[in-house]
Amino acid sequence: MFILDSLLIGGLRFVLDKVATAAEAELNDDSVLREQLLEAQMQLELGEITEQEFARTEREILARIREIKGQQQQGAISMSGDEVSGVEVKAFEE
Repeated sequence: MFILDSLLIGGLRFVLDKVATAAEAELNDDSVLREQLLEAQMQLELGEITEQEFARTEREILARIREIKGQQQQGAISMSGDEVSGVEVKAFEE
């Protein structure tokens, strides 16, 4: 009985961990936000929303994108004492 309980709990924990990981990845994915911004721009061009509505939507979406990028940058560099344990470097060529 104990083995069955531990297997059931272990299986549920595995599934819940996978769901939590997928939800976190989706929450930190800015591609959905970029699509929403594009959709708002299209609605503005079609006259479905006003300039003020678009400006408000754009502000909210860009703030969320900046928040996500900030979290990603904080995760890229993790410091332990005086030692840097990880750095992400991006190079731009002209």
